[in-house]
Amino acid sequence: MFGDVTLSRHASSWLSLSTIATALALSTLTVSPVFAQEPQNITVILSESQFDPKTITLTVGQPVLLNVQNQGKADHNLSSNDLPISSVKYVKADNSSSDLERYVATNVLNADALSGHTSMVIFTPTKAGTFGFFSEGEEELGMVGNFVVLNPGQAAPPPAAGAAAPAPPPAPGASVAMDGQSLATQSAATQAMFASVWGDIAAQEWVQEHNAALSR
Repeated sequence: MFGDVTLSRHASSWLSLSTIATALALSTLTVSPVFAQEPQNITVILSESQFDPKTITLTVGQPVLLNVQNQGKADHNLSSNDLPISSVKYVKADNSSSDLERYVATNVLNADALSGHTSMVIFTPTKAGTFGFFSEGEEELGMVGNFVVLNPGQAAPPPAAGAAAPAPPPAPGASVAMDGQSLATQSAATQAMFASVWGDIAAQEWVQEHNAALSR
């Protein structure tokens, strides 16, 4: 009888362990995709007086690897005073180590990039909305942009109404160049030279040569 009781207790113990193991396995399967989520890899190019792109679309809860690539001749910066983020980690940046420690502790995006350098920072957006970014001390020069943070599954907003569509390239044989100039706006000597060589198609030939020079 005692042997049966002992066996029953062992069986009950193994059943409990098996149940716990199964629950842990299911729990691991449930949360593992979150930890396996790959960061969104974004590169922003800095040059004199501009960011490219100026608008960056992010998603709440989606980790971001932001590459701040300075292709300008001067030193620049990418900062945001109001972007709500968490889990900030600076892979590399040209800020002082004490500043970077403070930014990590307070979840702040502020990455210096010296000329020719690329800074890298990882973070996770925590709130939807539109939040500005800028290069410190260069806002008035046009070095500003926006983070557009969407909720998961939310579609990006359409372009603003009334936004001008990019002008199509001039058609072959057009008499106006990509920058709006034409042979008629050139000096009399230039007009005479092209007319003497090309005759009736002088305007179109000037446009072709001018466009080729613009694209160099």
